[in-house]
Amino acid sequence: MSSEKKYTHNNETISGRLHDELVMMDIKKGKYFYLNPVATRIWDLLSQPLSLDELCRKLTAEYEVAEVQCRGEIEEYLEEMKKLGLLLMIK
Repeated sequence: MSSEKKYTHNNETISGRLHDELVMMDIKKGKYFYLNPVATRIWDLLSQPLSLDELCRKLTAEYEVAEVQCRGEIEEYLEEMKKLGLLLMIK
């Protein structure tokens, strides 16, 4: 089993789709969050725990983006989502 940290949903949010975008609400905080199509895709992928490397592999296969750029942007996104309490980090 890998010791690499993985990210997954914090199930204390509710969400709904509007076309290819996602609107979420943190019930405890009473805050709404809007995810663009790429962020929505990341959210969908994180329905099962994935590491940063696993996410980057999947996204570079789906989108025309360099691995270095993908990694930097995804890492920033994951940290922001973690700070907002929307994602959990697990081992």
